[in-house]
Amino acid sequence: MMRCRTCDADVEVRVLECTTCRTPVGSPALRPDVRTRAVGGVGRAASVAVAATVLFLLVTVAVQPVNALLAERAVNSTDGEAFMLTAGLLEFGAALLYQVAFLVAIVLVIVWTWRARTNLDAFPGAGPTNSDGWAIAGWLVPFVNFVLPHRVVANIARESLWRLSTPWLVHLWWGAWLAFLLTDRLTARSVVAEYDALPYPQTPADFQAYADHYAAATTTYLLPAVACLVAGVSLIVLIHRVSAAQTARIARGTPTGQILPGMTVATGPTAPTKSDPQ
Repeated sequence: MMRCRTCDADVEVRVLECTTCRTPVGSPALRPDVRTRAVGGVGRAASVAVAATVLFLLVTVAVQPVNALLAERAVNSTDGEAFMLTAGLLEFGAALLYQVAFLVAIVLVIVWTWRARTNLDAFPGAGPTNSDGWAIAGWLVPFVNFVLPHRVVANIARESLWRLSTPWLVHLWWGAWLAFLLTDRLTARSVVAEYDALPYPQTPADFQAYADHYAAATTTYLLPAVACLVAGVSLIVLIHRVSAAQTARIARGTPTGQILPGMTVATGPTAPTKSDPQ
């Protein structure tokens, strides 16, 4: 028996790979000639951005009943336009915050995905199914981005968490994300078309029409908001688990003591990794 250098499990010498982490017997936790990249910091930043995106989307939903109340007050007010202006500013501000958070989250998630995917090349026994370039391009190429990010993240999760099959959390995240994209597009078109059909608010009947519109929009926006919430929470948990697993493996394969004769040092700016003395 010998100990696996990746997961510290007992492995029989006659087998080809560790049954727990699938690292070839005798291999180090990291390939000494392949650079690894930190995923903890960018993973935390991506998680914060995803959480902010979900929060601001929920704020855009919460603004709708507030605007309905403002429009109701405008019905019996002599300064109804001021109430409607306030409603417009609230909706614009919430939408702006959401769009900014969404763009930041997309960038950070792509960066995290690329780093996590490139680290697989340094893990003996890992079997990447797509090149690291697709970890970026897969998010950006039209139509391909409906499939490939799921494949890349599923591969990252399997190889980082030592699973033979894709964790259910990956499927939950991607299914909720696709549901959000579809329902958000449909509801946005519907709500915008209804808003454009409203008259310029001048009479009490006009203000009441706006109040009814905002009240209906609250219900319409609930489905994409729930889908976004599920996708965001599952992605944050997934990022945390993968980042923790990769960080632990990289730390296990990084020497902590003095570099002695007989050790080989990995090239590049990352920490050195030693191999068995010859």
